[in-house]
Amino acid sequence: MSKKIFIIVGDNLGLSRKQIDYDALEIVKFPVFVGETEYRQSEEYNANWLISKYENEKVVAKSSTLIHNEIADVIERNRANYDLFIHVVMSSGLSAASFQAAENVRKQYEKIVPVINVDSRQAVNGVGSVLLGIIDLIKTNPDLSVDELEAACQQIVENTFSWFVLPDLNYLYKGGRIGKAQSLMGSVLHIIPLLGLMGDEKEGIVLAQGKARTFRQINDMIINQIKSKMQEKSVTTIKRAITLQGYGDKNKEVIAECMEKLKSLPCNEIIHGEGGLVDAVYCGPGAYGVSILL
Repeated sequence: MSKKIFIIVGDNLGLSRKQIDYDALEIVKFPVFVGETEYRQSEEYNANWLISKYENEKVVAKSSTLIHNEIADVIERNRANYDLFIHVVMSSGLSAASFQAAENVRKQYEKIVPVINVDSRQAVNGVGSVLLGIIDLIKTNPDLSVDELEAACQQIVENTFSWFVLPDLNYLYKGGRIGKAQSLMGSVLHIIPLLGLMGDEKEGIVLAQGKARTFRQINDMIINQIKSKMQEKSVTTIKRAITLQGYGDKNKEVIAECMEKLKSLPCNEIIHGEGGLVDAVYCGPGAYGVSILL
């Protein structure tokens, strides 16, 4: 008998709700602090709103983890109608607190309803890639056991790869994701760093994938690295690619060029993701990239 499965995910996933074809899902919004004031994603408070503040007011923004009660509340409101909950969590290597909160909730409900916490080893559209891969899995394999589902989710994680172009690493530094020395690298050397989250790397941390002096070189590097990853995994067609964009007007031409290059690859589906408030905290103006599921 097919299980009724409810999915929980944070809103740092690079997708809007309308881009996710699954009804039994709740997107929990991360709190974002600009100064002492808390904001959450809305029509008014979105990525472009924060990017505008970054560019015009020189504010400092940070995000906070989802608290235990926010996650537990989702399960409590829905547990009578579902057999299983899957919580897709951003990489524990980037936010150990987020994954620990999810684990605490799982333990709270372990004698009531099963909860699978999926450490995506990703952020932003990489989380979205893992999420959509899990939804595909549920739809095509409705009779898997909990253990089989958990193992299959792990395979999706290990076949998800993301590349990020963040023109100013100071936003990662101010948000507490990297050290000062790393944030200075690009500005001092006048280089553009290419960062990545590789699902087959157990640590789930942001890794340097290369550097260049022009965005055209960076774009070529992204496409070549995707091709190399496909060859490494003996894959001829990408299952899905999700782009990362939507952080102000900066770099629109080079972003469009990257998206055109992406179309040259064999890919079953390309989704143009939507940047959100919480990821704008770290991405900053003109950020872009792509995540793939092989």
